[in-house]
Amino acid sequence: MADDNANFTPKHKFQDFKIDRRLIVVVTNKGYKIPTPIQDQIIPHIANGFDVVGIADTGTGKTAAFLLPLINKILQNPREQILIVVPTRELAIQINQEFKFFARGMRIFSVCCVGGMSISRQISELRYNYNSIIGTPGRLRDLIGKRIINLSEFNTVVLDEADRMFDMGFINDTRFIINGMPRRRQTLFFSATISSE
Repeated sequence: MADDNANFTPKHKFQDFKIDRRLIVVVTNKGYKIPTPIQDQIIPHIANGFDVVGIADTGTGKTAAFLLPLINKILQNPREQILIVVPTRELAIQINQEFKFFARGMRIFSVCCVGGMSISRQISELRYNYNSIIGTPGRLRDLIGKRIINLSEFNTVVLDEADRMFDMGFINDTRFIINGMPRRRQTLFFSATISSE
Protein backbone atom coordinates (compact mmCIF):
# COMPACT_ATOMS: atom_id res chain seq x y z
CA MET A 1 0.00 0.00 0.00
CA ALA A 2 2.90 2.37 0.72
CA ASP A 3 3.99 2.10 -2.94
CA ASP A 4 0.59 3.41 -4.06
CA ASN A 5 1.24 6.74 -2.35
CA ALA A 6 3.33 8.02 -5.29
CA ASN A 7 0.29 7.91 -7.62
CA PHE A 8 -2.32 8.70 -4.98
CA THR A 9 -4.44 11.85 -5.14
CA PRO A 10 -6.37 12.35 -1.89
CA LYS A 11 -9.98 13.51 -1.78
CA HIS A 12 -9.17 15.66 1.26
CA LYS A 13 -6.53 18.01 2.59
CA PHE A 14 -5.80 17.87 6.32
CA GLN A 15 -7.60 21.22 6.63
CA ASP A 16 -10.78 19.56 5.30
CA PHE A 17 -11.03 17.14 8.21
CA LYS A 18 -13.25 17.99 11.18
CA ILE A 19 -10.31 18.11 13.57
CA ASP A 20 -8.88 20.82 15.81
CA ARG A 21 -6.61 23.28 14.02
CA ARG A 22 -3.80 22.56 16.52
CA LEU A 23 -3.73 18.94 15.33
CA ILE A 24 -3.51 20.04 11.71
CA VAL A 25 -0.52 22.23 12.58
CA VAL A 26 1.18 19.34 14.41
CA VAL A 27 0.62 16.85 11.59
CA THR A 28 1.87 19.20 8.88
CA ASN A 29 4.90 20.08 11.03
CA LYS A 30 5.58 16.34 11.27
CA GLY A 31 6.07 16.31 7.51
CA TYR A 32 2.73 15.09 6.17
CA LYS A 33 1.96 17.21 3.09
CA ILE A 34 -1.20 15.35 2.09
CA PRO A 35 -3.12 12.53 3.77
CA THR A 36 -1.99 8.99 2.96
CA PRO A 37 -4.65 6.71 1.42
CA ILE A 38 -5.75 5.27 4.77
CA GLN A 39 -5.81 8.72 6.42
CA ASP A 40 -7.86 10.10 3.53
CA GLN A 41 -10.37 7.27 3.77
CA ILE A 42 -10.87 6.77 7.50
CA ILE A 43 -10.25 10.06 9.32
CA PRO A 44 -13.69 11.40 8.26
CA HIS A 45 -15.42 8.17 9.38
CA ILE A 46 -13.69 8.11 12.78
CA ALA A 47 -14.32 11.84 13.29
CA ASN A 48 -18.03 11.23 12.63
CA GLY A 49 -18.16 8.46 15.25
CA PHE A 50 -18.45 5.45 12.94
CA ASP A 51 -16.91 2.04 13.55
CA VAL A 52 -14.04 1.24 11.17
CA VAL A 53 -12.38 -1.90 9.85
CA GLY A 54 -9.10 -0.94 8.18
CA ILE A 55 -6.67 -3.10 6.23
CA ALA A 56 -3.27 -1.45 6.44
CA ASP A 57 0.36 -2.42 6.72
CA THR A 58 3.01 -0.72 8.80
CA GLY A 59 4.29 2.50 7.23
CA THR A 60 0.96 3.60 5.72
CA GLY A 61 0.24 6.40 8.20
CA LYS A 62 -2.32 4.21 9.97
CA THR A 63 -1.41 5.30 13.51
CA ALA A 64 -1.93 8.98 12.71
CA ALA A 65 -5.13 8.01 10.87
CA PHE A 66 -6.74 6.89 14.12
CA LEU A 67 -4.88 9.05 16.66
CA LEU A 68 -5.74 12.41 15.08
CA PRO A 69 -9.55 12.01 15.16
CA LEU A 70 -9.42 10.31 18.57
CA ILE A 71 -7.35 13.10 20.13
CA ASN A 72 -9.82 15.51 18.55
CA LYS A 73 -12.64 13.55 20.24
CA ILE A 74 -10.89 14.09 23.59
CA LEU A 75 -10.47 17.82 22.87
CA GLN A 76 -14.23 18.02 22.32
CA ASN A 77 -14.96 16.02 25.49
CA PRO A 78 -12.13 15.95 28.07
CA ARG A 79 -13.89 13.09 29.92
CA GLU A 80 -13.55 10.85 26.86
CA GLN A 81 -11.50 7.71 27.51
CA ILE A 82 -9.98 5.59 24.75
CA LEU A 83 -8.50 2.10 24.97
CA ILE A 84 -5.92 1.08 22.35
CA VAL A 85 -5.05 -2.64 22.36
CA VAL A 86 -1.97 -3.86 20.48
CA PRO A 87 -0.06 -7.16 20.27
CA THR A 88 3.42 -6.10 21.40
CA ARG A 89 5.15 -3.90 23.95
CA GLU A 90 7.20 -2.25 21.19
CA LEU A 91 4.11 -1.23 19.24
CA ALA A 92 2.39 0.07 22.40
CA ILE A 93 5.43 2.21 23.25
CA GLN A 94 5.62 3.53 19.68
CA ILE A 95 1.91 4.46 19.59
CA ASN A 96 2.17 6.06 23.04
CA GLN A 97 5.09 8.20 21.85
CA GLU A 98 3.12 9.26 18.78
CA PHE A 99 0.05 10.01 20.94
CA LYS A 100 2.17 12.23 23.21
CA PHE A 101 3.70 13.95 20.17
CA PHE A 102 0.32 14.84 18.66
CA ALA A 103 -1.23 15.82 22.03
CA ARG A 104 1.72 17.84 23.36
CA GLY A 105 0.59 21.00 25.16
CA MET A 106 -3.10 20.05 25.01
CA ARG A 107 -3.47 18.62 28.54
CA ILE A 108 -4.32 15.19 27.15
CA PHE A 109 -2.64 12.23 28.81
CA SER A 110 -2.00 8.60 27.94
CA VAL A 111 -0.67 5.63 29.92
CA CYS A 112 1.25 2.73 28.37
CA CYS A 113 0.40 -0.61 30.03
CA VAL A 114 2.55 -3.51 28.84
CA GLY A 115 4.18 -6.63 30.22
CA GLY A 116 7.91 -6.71 30.84
CA MET A 117 7.75 -3.33 32.58
CA SER A 118 6.90 -2.36 36.16
CA ILE A 119 3.20 -2.97 36.84
CA SER A 120 3.43 -0.90 40.05
CA ARG A 121 4.57 2.13 38.04
CA GLN A 122 1.72 1.62 35.59
CA ILE A 123 -0.76 1.33 38.48
CA SER A 124 0.64 4.57 39.88
CA GLU A 125 0.21 6.36 36.52
CA LEU A 126 -3.36 5.07 36.24
CA ARG A 127 -4.27 6.82 39.51
CA TYR A 128 -3.92 10.19 37.75
CA ASN A 129 -6.31 11.60 35.15
CA TYR A 130 -5.72 10.02 31.76
CA ASN A 131 -7.60 10.04 28.48
CA SER A 132 -6.10 7.00 26.82
CA ILE A 133 -4.61 3.66 27.75
CA ILE A 134 -2.38 1.95 25.20
CA GLY A 135 -1.55 -1.62 26.13
CA THR A 136 -1.12 -5.29 25.40
CA PRO A 137 -3.98 -7.74 26.10
CA GLY A 138 -2.25 -9.70 28.87
CA ARG A 139 -1.22 -6.67 30.93
CA LEU A 140 -4.58 -4.99 30.38
CA ARG A 141 -6.37 -8.11 31.61
CA ASP A 142 -4.13 -8.17 34.72
CA LEU A 143 -5.00 -4.54 35.49
CA ILE A 144 -8.70 -5.17 34.87
CA GLY A 145 -8.55 -8.18 37.22
CA LYS A 146 -6.94 -5.99 39.91
CA ARG A 147 -9.79 -3.47 39.39
CA ILE A 148 -7.32 -0.77 38.40
CA ILE A 149 -8.93 -0.38 34.96
CA ASN A 150 -12.72 -0.13 34.73
CA LEU A 151 -13.76 -1.03 31.18
CA SER A 152 -17.19 0.57 31.59
CA GLU A 153 -15.48 4.00 31.49
CA PHE A 154 -14.27 3.52 27.90
CA ASN A 155 -16.52 4.19 24.94
CA THR A 156 -13.88 3.92 22.22
CA VAL A 157 -11.62 0.94 21.55
CA VAL A 158 -8.90 0.47 18.94
CA LEU A 159 -7.64 -3.02 18.08
CA ASP A 160 -4.42 -2.43 16.15
CA GLU A 161 -2.61 -5.22 14.30
CA ALA A 162 -5.48 -7.48 15.33
CA ASP A 163 -4.30 -10.28 13.03
CA ARG A 164 -0.97 -10.45 14.90
CA MET A 165 -2.78 -10.26 18.23
CA PHE A 166 -4.86 -13.30 17.34
CA ASP A 167 -1.86 -15.17 15.84
CA MET A 168 -0.03 -14.64 19.14
CA GLY A 169 -2.87 -16.29 21.10
CA PHE A 170 -4.51 -13.15 22.52
CA ILE A 171 -7.97 -13.79 21.05
CA ASN A 172 -9.53 -14.77 24.42
CA ASP A 173 -7.97 -11.81 26.26
CA THR A 174 -9.15 -9.50 23.49
CA ARG A 175 -12.69 -10.90 23.62
CA PHE A 176 -12.67 -10.51 27.42
CA ILE A 177 -11.71 -6.83 27.05
CA ILE A 178 -14.30 -6.11 24.34
CA ASN A 179 -17.07 -7.92 26.25
CA GLY A 180 -16.37 -5.80 29.35
CA MET A 181 -16.87 -2.52 27.51
CA PRO A 182 -20.15 -0.66 27.02
CA ARG A 183 -22.26 -2.04 24.15
CA ARG A 184 -22.56 1.48 22.74
CA ARG A 185 -19.01 2.27 21.77
CA GLN A 186 -16.89 3.19 18.79
CA THR A 187 -14.75 0.26 17.64
CA LEU A 188 -11.76 0.68 15.32
CA PHE A 189 -10.21 -2.54 14.01
CA PHE A 190 -6.95 -2.56 12.05
CA SER A 191 -5.25 -5.54 10.49
CA ALA A 192 -2.88 -6.42 7.66
CA THR A 193 -5.27 -9.28 6.81
CA ILE A 194 -8.81 -10.23 7.80
CA SER A 195 -9.82 -13.68 9.05
CA SER A 196 -13.25 -15.04 9.96
CA GLU A 197 -12.33 -14.90 13.69
